[in-house]
Amino acid sequence: MKVAFVSAISAVPANEGNRSRILQLTRAVRRLGHDVHFVYIDTPIIADFDPAAHEAEFGSGHLHFVSRQPGGVKTRLVQDLGFELGFTAFRGVRKVHRLLGHDRGFYNYLDEFYYPEIGRQVRDIQRRLGIDAVIVEYAFHSRAFLGLPDDVRRILDTHDSFADRHKAFINTANKYGYWFSVPPQVECKAFRRADVVVAIQEEEERTFRQRLGKEAPAVATVSHILDLDGRVEDLTSSDFLFLGSGNDANIISLNAFLDNVLPLIRAARPDVRLVVAGSICGKIEDREGVVKLGRVDSLKDAFTRAPLSINPIALGTGINIKLLDALAAGIPTISSRTGVRGVPERYRSGVVVVEDNDHQAFAEAILQLSASRDQREALGNKAFEDAVEWNRQQMTALGNILSGR
Repeated sequence: MKVAFVSAISAVPANEGNRSRILQLTRAVRRLGHDVHFVYIDTPIIADFDPAAHEAEFGSGHLHFVSRQPGGVKTRLVQDLGFELGFTAFRGVRKVHRLLGHDRGFYNYLDEFYYPEIGRQVRDIQRRLGIDAVIVEYAFHSRAFLGLPDDVRRILDTHDSFADRHKAFINTANKYGYWFSVPPQVECKAFRRADVVVAIQEEEERTFRQRLGKEAPAVATVSHILDLDGRVEDLTSSDFLFLGSGNDANIISLNAFLDNVLPLIRAARPDVRLVVAGSICGKIEDREGVVKLGRVDSLKDAFTRAPLSINPIALGTGINIKLLDALAAGIPTISSRTGVRGVPERYRSGVVVVEDNDHQAFAEAILQLSASRDQREALGNKAFEDAVEWNRQQMTALGNILSGR
């Protein structure tokens, strides 16, 4: 079976959560015996796309590009004009609502990040290569499904629920930091373009099913698939790690930790440091007791440097991939209650869960595990056992989706 992944997000290097999600999903499809092609949507917001690295990952002839340049046919230009007029009208109305302070001022146009060449070139690639299934990353590119032959399986990998996503950010330091938000019924429009909607966690699957009703496309959960080859062998270091991209949920949550929890730890153990890895390093100020690694190519190296993960996330949707990557690395995690959303309790044997905003309890948990290598190793072993079972479940679900079961 030939499977094409359509994505505006790079897959390699997998140095952010969404990239890791995409890379591991493509590898899982290959492990199931399918021929995988990667269709990259050229986008100006991604400055570090590496064609050579992607060709090395997917193989010669398996990397394809969607260009923004139109084909030049007059009928296409008419279609494009209609698309642009709809988007322009939406933005004008949204601007008025923002000026008036209305809730509608926070919503995005469903196809705001789309341009017509995506669909045209995806259809061309499908015809030329005989693609059997197309997997589109994120609901805002779901329009790429339109016009594909009926016998092509359309699979939407949602990553997150974007229904009313902005509401969690309104009272934060950056009320427009939610990235993308649409009304629930508009998100359902994206879902109905697919044959299968893939949720990243079970709670979102239940929500999607409820919104879609009985005549909906199939909905299933395939969460983040883990790389089990990067288990950490040395848990000697007493330092602890925050791994994350520079999105606003991470920035808000980490800054709250730095203001409220880190001083408690430093007062008791000034020798223990917080290690920060990922693009979030460029979004936070330098502080005493904080070591910034920047983006890392090897998660194993980062987890070895600080074999105790923290996940103090206070808002957001989807699932915290940083927590799952820690399970796969075989190291323990200390997490807020919000941070473990979407991870069933049976997979939290290596996770210490602290109630949201209980800064003292969070600090005490870090101090306890930082002081005991034996405890870190015991919880890390449990975490890795959970990761193995987690992967088994996700691979079964993914195989069922691709086979149409």
